[in-house]
Amino acid sequence: MNDAATILRSLLTAELDSLKAVETTLDQEHDALLDSNPASLEAATAAKNAAVEQHRRQQTERLDWMTQQGFPGDLPLSELLTRCGADESAGPLMEQLTSLAQQCQDSNRRNGGLIMRLQEHARGALDVLRREDSSDVYSLSGAREHRSDSRTLGKA
Repeated sequence: MNDAATILRSLLTAELDSLKAVETTLDQEHDALLDSNPASLEAATAAKNAAVEQHRRQQTERLDWMTQQGFPGDLPLSELLTRCGADESAGPLMEQLTSLAQQCQDSNRRNGGLIMRLQEHARGALDVLRREDSSDVYSLSGAREHRSDSRTLGKA
């Protein structure tokens, strides 16, 4: 392997390591969401943000190196590896990066969906407590009453 291929392999390995850290923190965030533990969620979110920032730095380092070498920043990794003269052993590294990036995206989407459901649940519970649902209810006598006419928790 030539110098460019060696440097690129090193940059991609660092990028893969940082992406593994992102994956780990996404799993920690998911566990914290399921446990409904605010302290764990806060710690997991902070760890995820730090891991994502580290991964961005690794990507920026690779893109800066590519620019210095005269390669366009949007050059696909497979083409970059070929142009740098990387041997076939770099192929699995590229595949790992691609696969792990997709996994992280899926995990982040999963966590986002879970956050949305938890928010909806919390809003629904608050609406019940506040009695903000203006739909009609029926009294013991069967007469229709508007919920807005009843007392809310804040007025009780």
